[in-house]
Amino acid sequence: MSSQPAPTRRIDSIDGLRALAFLSVFAFHTWEFAGRPYVPVISSVVGQNIRPDFFVVLTGFVLYLPFARDGSRLDSFATRSYLTRRLRRIVLPYYAALAFAVALPQGLVILMRLLGRDASWQPWPSAGDLVSHLTFTHLFFVDHWDGINGSLWTMSLEMQLYLLFPLLVLAIHRWGVRALLGAIVVAVLFRVGVAVAVDGPRFPDEFLWGASGLGRLMEFAAGMGAAVLAFRARPDLGRLRTAGLALGALCSYWVATARWPISEVLPLRELGLGALFAAVVILTLRTGLSRVVSVLPLRWVGLRAYSLFLVHQPVAWYLSEAMTKFGGLEQGTGLLAVLWTVGLVVVVAVGLVLWLTVEQPCIRWARAVPQRRPAPLDAVGAESRPRQGEPA
Repeated sequence: MSSQPAPTRRIDSIDGLRALAFLSVFAFHTWEFAGRPYVPVISSVVGQNIRPDFFVVLTGFVLYLPFARDGSRLDSFATRSYLTRRLRRIVLPYYAALAFAVALPQGLVILMRLLGRDASWQPWPSAGDLVSHLTFTHLFFVDHWDGINGSLWTMSLEMQLYLLFPLLVLAIHRWGVRALLGAIVVAVLFRVGVAVAVDGPRFPDEFLWGASGLGRLMEFAAGMGAAVLAFRARPDLGRLRTAGLALGALCSYWVATARWPISEVLPLRELGLGALFAAVVILTLRTGLSRVVSVLPLRWVGLRAYSLFLVHQPVAWYLSEAMTKFGGLEQGTGLLAVLWTVGLVVVVAVGLVLWLTVEQPCIRWARAVPQRRPAPLDAVGAESRPRQGEPA
């Protein structure tokens, strides 16, 4: 048994896409904090709120990437090693972000009082908030899903997808890539069942069921499928295939965002966005778009996107409050401009602290998971042979 960390090969353009996914999250929330001002074209795009869908597709792509590069890895996939790496990679930064979200408002109250201004203590999270968030189960509770940091409901979704991933790998090992189509069918049937069976309001009751791992499984499977297609395609797609993918992406966006009566039952939005972002990933990897999204600033942000995402909402929210209460700015395009410039710099600065102090050490900790001798995939808790090129 070797304790050496497995070498990794990052794909610069995927880091660029991660940066764009984070920036779409940041743009949406700051647009909301600024009062949803109307900005031609920009407001209609930002207001679609497609950011979690993009992240889910990218998650499926990155997790399945080693197997798309080398199909023989399916023979020795180790569930225990995989879960150990995932938990070491994501849990401590998430916990640190929860602590930051709880401490930040209290620290600001202390600061305001030291400056001689009135400030009221903010309520502490309930026991239910803390337990559900710490166990990644908050998405299952109407009263707690957004209790500490409203944007971190996606962490419960991500954990569910991490737990579903070994089942998908096992299914692909037995039935081939067509198992991903089966996963999409299961997700669609689940969403239809939710639409029929849930008696509560569409938001948040039906939304929370639809935002679960099974509810978003079609987007996750689309990301895995994108990894397969990207590495089976020729290095140069050619003009015809490129045009076909681009047209497919546009049609998928139309399907996802148009108002269809049947979308009350069928998850056309998630199916469309899954296809859209899968096409975007393939086009990025196999066309000149790769050079566009691989520029250094985007790669730099993409590498740190997890930390930036974890802290962006409370930082941007309290900054927007400070701008309106003490900076004389009213909600509107002026406030939005400040949040998209100064606010982004502040979020990056705070996120960089989390990256340096918590996330980066956790990445090294995850890479140090011992690699063991290969064993059959069908064995429960099977161990894996050393892996090359596994993404961080």
